[in-house]
Amino acid sequence: MKLKDDITDLELFDYLNKLKRQGMFLFVEDKKLKYRINKELYNEELINEIKVNKENLLRYLSKAQENTLELSSLQLAYMAGQIEGEFLNKVNAHYYIEFEKRNLDIDNLEKNINLLIRKNDILRLVLLSEGKGIILDKVPLYKVLQYRYEIQEERQTMRKSLSNMIYNVETWPMFNFVVGKRNIGENKNDVLHISFDCSVLDAWSAGKMIYQLFALYEGEKVSFSDISYKEYVRHLKKYKELEFNRKLLIAAERYWDSRIMSLPKTPNLRTKVEIENLDEYKFKRKEYWFSKDQTDGLIYYSKRKCVTLSAILITIYMKVLSELVDVDELTITTTLFGKLPVVKNIDDLLGEFTNIGLLSYKDEHKFILDSIKETQKQIFKLLEYRCLDGISIINKIRLQENKKNKLFPIVVTCMIGENYSSCKNGFREICSLSRTPQVYLDHHIRVIDERIVITFDYIDELLYEEDIDWIVKEYTDTVSEICSNR
Repeated sequence: MKLKDDITDLELFDYLNKLKRQGMFLFVEDKKLKYRINKELYNEELINEIKVNKENLLRYLSKAQENTLELSSLQLAYMAGQIEGEFLNKVNAHYYIEFEKRNLDIDNLEKNINLLIRKNDILRLVLLSEGKGIILDKVPLYKVLQYRYEIQEERQTMRKSLSNMIYNVETWPMFNFVVGKRNIGENKNDVLHISFDCSVLDAWSAGKMIYQLFALYEGEKVSFSDISYKEYVRHLKKYKELEFNRKLLIAAERYWDSRIMSLPKTPNLRTKVEIENLDEYKFKRKEYWFSKDQTDGLIYYSKRKCVTLSAILITIYMKVLSELVDVDELTITTTLFGKLPVVKNIDDLLGEFTNIGLLSYKDEHKFILDSIKETQKQIFKLLEYRCLDGISIINKIRLQENKKNKLFPIVVTCMIGENYSSCKNGFREICSLSRTPQVYLDHHIRVIDERIVITFDYIDELLYEEDIDWIVKEYTDTVSEICSNR
């Protein structure tokens, strides 16, 4: 079989994987195409097929090593979190978001999605089963799937399907854009469903990519990074080897070695079933929008008391959790924006840069402001030592306690500092949902339309909805109390 001349890297990648499954391994040595195959599997027809397609295969394999990169600790953790034997391993790290738009032009949308794919190599990343990644130079044109719907149940069906999407390794793309069109002549909005694997885009990059797409759709100019994600990964390794950063890493290791000894345990929320008995599960979201007056009140309190909004809200969350499970101290996981300044002008670079850290709370202060200041000290330390992979801290704790399945299932992601709009270029955000392996409660904090918005994504089959409702009520009551006593 002769492969077509304009074959894409994805098709060559899939073809080589097919050969591997047949026991044929191709590689380049001294700029020549070589193969290795078991004698009993030798097939003259297959060998001739390789010879016919030699030029394309040699070109692809010659660049494959250059395009292969190391995955981050978190990307590897996402993969490891789905392996057999781990708890809460039935999902991938995934984000779903839905928008409405009047008379959505699918051709225009599709054209600009493909522009983003060309300009951002992270959108051409394929995860490899051996724990690496490969950037494909040439991929097929992405086609936006579309459907027509007359009743909301049809839209809900698509939402359910895409919000529970699982992307497997060695496949492309790791994202989906689907448009639901209303009947022609109806004066109603179309719907845009977006699903993506968080191994490809972190929360910050996803937000930037979506806003770039909407700007391009309206014909606005968009700036792209002049450095690729592949280059960033390679510069990052050299960056961490600089003398200053090596000293910083040593200091970070010492800091965490001392902290781990006295770190409180993660809170055990009551569950409907034992975690190990949970076979299938879905995530559900609770959302609350603070009023503009409440948001302004927290900002005023933040400035007057010289503490950050992030420290205030995360402290309130940990305090409420401690009251829910009736403990005096606890530890939760937090995510950090981990893009490091390895080269100049990388603000527009998209990718997966998330780092994680641990934050603890102890009910030992009379006034909540003192607890907030303690949280702020910890956050500042996390930022100071963000060059250290947080996954290594988790692994140390697991080794120390000799527990492979030691979980840190409660996570908070605070994205204050990024100003989001619920309506951008006519695209209005309707709903969203996140999920992560080995996590059963994921709290997000954002500012949308100048209002603080808090969401809680949780495993519906595991946690009690009344407990989540209680968290939201106590959380918001505490905010109101702070605003009234500012």
